[in-house]
Amino acid sequence: MRRASRSQTVFAICIIFAAIIACSKMSSVPGQENPNRNAAGEPPSNGQTPPPALDTPPPTTQGPPPSSSDLEKENIGTKARVQDVFDQWTINAVVSGGRGRTYADVTTECWGKIEPGFALTAQQWRNPQTQSAYYRSVDQLIDKVGNQLLGDRGNALSGDERTVVLRALKALAWQESLWQHYLRHKDWFFVVLSGGSYNALDDWGITQVARSGFTPNDLLNPRYFASLGHCSISTSLSYGYTEYYDNYMEARRLTCNDTGDPMSKILGAYNKYSSGFSLCHDGLSTDPAYRDYQVRAMDGLKTHYQSMPWQKKM
Repeated sequence: MRRASRSQTVFAICIIFAAIIACSKMSSVPGQENPNRNAAGEPPSNGQTPPPALDTPPPTTQGPPPSSSDLEKENIGTKARVQDVFDQWTINAVVSGGRGRTYADVTTECWGKIEPGFALTAQQWRNPQTQSAYYRSVDQLIDKVGNQLLGDRGNALSGDERTVVLRALKALAWQESLWQHYLRHKDWFFVVLSGGSYNALDDWGITQVARSGFTPNDLLNPRYFASLGHCSISTSLSYGYTEYYDNYMEARRLTCNDTGDPMSKILGAYNKYSSGFSLCHDGLSTDPAYRDYQVRAMDGLKTHYQSMPWQKKM
């Protein structure tokens, strides 16, 4: 009995030492949580605000309840009520940081759906390192949303064509908004508007999703706005990209875009996305003003696709 007890004791000690060694190895496994790395897996540079955590679901709240004070007393710009639907603000450059002029106040209606990591104040925007981190985060988010969309649609595109379309998605968002969606001023949040849209209720957000057609009664995306899809930059990207993808899948089959140049299909899809007129890259209105709008829109997308200006911002 004494010999059996001693063997059991030695065996138990060996088990304990093996467990200690195993635990020490696990602590050094790559990919384990490291407090010195940000959510993107990159060590933050000195003084640099790390990018928002893109793989973490947005928080359900933005901290304290929406401000109950009078926004008009902040002297941020001028306000106009649009069709009794939303407050449109023309915001002073000192508040916007030069990111745009026309915004919609979404503080109350979007509370709980805003992704605050993408909603920078003017002071944050003026910091070059924070600004670069913002563009890198949007770039990652676009990749994530674009690849998710293609996967959800059965990965019908592959090889060079897939690469071309994913690049076109980045160019589209740049053409529409210069990759902007939110503006934050203290505890108020705004979503960027076109300000010069043909749509009576304007185009909203990073992909400039149209709220209406030429009259307030001609609603193009009632379900999208009813579900507050404009409140989230992720949802806005997903919705806009889905619309563009559907256009592209039609445009790629049309003989008018069968020119041997992939750009014809890209522009045909964008012609429909931006103007609603045609899926052909050369389908233009007979109205001179609208025709000019179409040409400028497609030329802009082509220029951004070729030059990829976002790379200089990161």
